[in-house]
Amino acid sequence: MAELGDFEAARRELTEVLATDRRNAALRFNLAMVVEALGEIEAAAVHYSVALRLQPKFAEAARRLTRLLARFKIEDPATLDPAGLEAALAVHGIAHQPIAETIVAVAFFHDDTLAGLMREFATGGDAGEIARRLVVSRTHEGLKPSGLHAALMRGVVRSTAVERLLTAVRRALLLDTPRARFEDRNLYAFALALMQAAANGDYAWAETAEETAALAAIAIDTGQLGAGDLEMSHRLLLAAMYRPVGAVLGRGADAVRDRIRPKPLREVLAPRLAAESEERSIAAALPRLRPIADAISQRVATQYERSTYPRWTSAQIASPGGLKPTLRKFFSEGSLAQLDRPYEVLIAGAGTGQQVIQSAWALGPHARVLAIDLSAASLAYAKRMAAAYGITNVEFMVADILDLGRLGRLFQVIECVGVLHHMADVWAGWRALLDRLAPGGLAYIALYSAISRANLRRLRAEPGYPGPGCSDNAARAYRAELMARPAGAPGTELLHSRNFFSLHEFRDLALHASEQHVSLGDIAGFLSEHRLRFAGFTLEPQIIERFHAFAGTPERPGSLADWQRFEEANPHTFDAMYAFWTERLQ
Repeated sequence: MAELGDFEAARRELTEVLATDRRNAALRFNLAMVVEALGEIEAAAVHYSVALRLQPKFAEAARRLTRLLARFKIEDPATLDPAGLEAALAVHGIAHQPIAETIVAVAFFHDDTLAGLMREFATGGDAGEIARRLVVSRTHEGLKPSGLHAALMRGVVRSTAVERLLTAVRRALLLDTPRARFEDRNLYAFALALMQAAANGDYAWAETAEETAALAAIAIDTGQLGAGDLEMSHRLLLAAMYRPVGAVLGRGADAVRDRIRPKPLREVLAPRLAAESEERSIAAALPRLRPIADAISQRVATQYERSTYPRWTSAQIASPGGLKPTLRKFFSEGSLAQLDRPYEVLIAGAGTGQQVIQSAWALGPHARVLAIDLSAASLAYAKRMAAAYGITNVEFMVADILDLGRLGRLFQVIECVGVLHHMADVWAGWRALLDRLAPGGLAYIALYSAISRANLRRLRAEPGYPGPGCSDNAARAYRAELMARPAGAPGTELLHSRNFFSLHEFRDLALHASEQHVSLGDIAGFLSEHRLRFAGFTLEPQIIERFHAFAGTPERPGSLADWQRFEEANPHTFDAMYAFWTERLQ
């Protein structure tokens, strides 16, 4: 029935069959797809989660579930199957962050064991006192579920309310919780999850002067740690809740990483230390087009060497060649014919590789990808993760966009997302890319909107703005100060950005070493000057529909003049950047 477009009939038929075969994961999955097609997003998410409980390695169910959770707000996430959500966190090749956020939301806002404490906290309860009740004398029931531990391990906490409470719990563990309490397996498991959650957020959480002093007093003898000394292990657990484990252990890290006790602590920390060691080796061996010469490029490279961005842990992988159907919305079959044979792709400003891996898969087996970046540390992370995802059609190189003329290669596809606006001259950088774009080539560009970033310009003018290059402590303190401002005050809108919740992303969001803003009029002029066809923005379908209603025309992609009027009327349209496809006219 669904194949014929009669989704209501398909729903009735599947529901009847499931009544007699309730443990059939495939039927449950099919029902989820049908109700999703009917626009019943929450019901679809529930059915996908049940399918995952019935068949924990059901990758397509996990992929569809995380996509729904990323795109839509589920009014009552407690209706999702908790075992299915936990199973999704173990599926490789999907984005775990939406799943992790959902589990955390259920635990802290919908489960009675913690929701009451969160309400008490929200209405003025003392955070420190509440946190101590959770861990100091006994381990609160709400901190025990394995699903919550898995979510904290796999994702970034992206709720200011939850972050504040976990920050207080971390403080209580460091300053108030007796050493003997960590012999409680439930508390120890939660402490490990909290330690990893802090690392996932790049240690963005605020800390008091008392905590900083306590950390400074923690002395770890790596010789004793390697010999299995449990007191040293306990000190390491506490310190690693606040600082990168490699920095805590220093030069002795590689020697002791496989001898840390107890085993649960080693299982969390040893892979992180091994990854850091591997990245150092990769970075040293990366090819370099030439030394970075431009002063602004050097400054940006320094930022990303010190704070690689983003340090992601999972990515949504499309089927090989899966991007081509999407590209048909932007380009003719004639323009896409070049993708049916081996072709060259440049990803300029590859960072830590999340975009590289997604594009390398989605562009298909004919794509030969060169990924460049100013930062060897970022590319080392990218290359390590590419190997973990089995990506073999990408080469990595440290290079400045301004030096691309030295390559002597042309590319049929160029992707440059969130990069040009960090250069001294946006347009000079874009021209350097065009010099490498083949006739008829396709380019995907993303730039900061002057309208959307007006708030950042105001923040930079404030007396207390710490500025690019500030210390981690200063960045943490500034972030905490923004969180403490009353609702609606300047800067509080950043709390709604997904980039607010980890320190490296916060630096990129609010403390960047170099940032330029452009308008749609600027972009239109550049496209016209360089014979580039605007092929369309990548936006949610509902925004595209609103634009066409506003402009009074159904034709894609719409004119940039009309889009400029639409943005002026809807100034948050491009908060995530102008992201669009263009085509070089032959």
